Amino acid sequence: MVWEEDEELREILRRKARSIAEESTRCCRGSWGEGVVELYYPEDLKGFIESCKVAFVFFYTPTCPYCKMLLPLYEETAMYYSGKAGFAKLNLARMPFISDAFNILGTPTIIIFVRGREAGRIMGLVDGEKLERVVERALSIAGCN
Repeated sequence: MVWEEDEELREILRRKARSIAEESTRCCRGSWGEGVVELYYPEDLKGFIESCKVAFVFFYTPTCPYCKMLLPLYEETAMYYSGKAGFAKLNLARMPFISDAFNILGTPTIIIFVRGREAGRIMGLVDGEKLERVVERALSIAGCN
């Protein structure tokens, strides 16, 4: 075979195989960055959920006082677990139809997705310890700890 005789081609194939192996073990793919990403379109939500083995989506409305209290804690958690899980937020006032699609009855609601499927949700205001326990459990289930 040609690739057995060509050292340069063999090295290219080795690098590509290494890249594929690394990509498959990463818990979050794509360019979502650190911290919390704001989702503006349904396609963004779909892409975000599909690109992270563990994805947290914070559904909020700008006028919700509990959302305003929970957001800084959620952002801090996102920074701490950066690279292990994806964290996003979505303003339901901009996309109210999402509430129906995900059966969201009130805000704040955080939905946890593991491998693209809903694995749980947090409704209402929670403390940092509970949020951390939920994140750790989701990471453990997905093998991302």
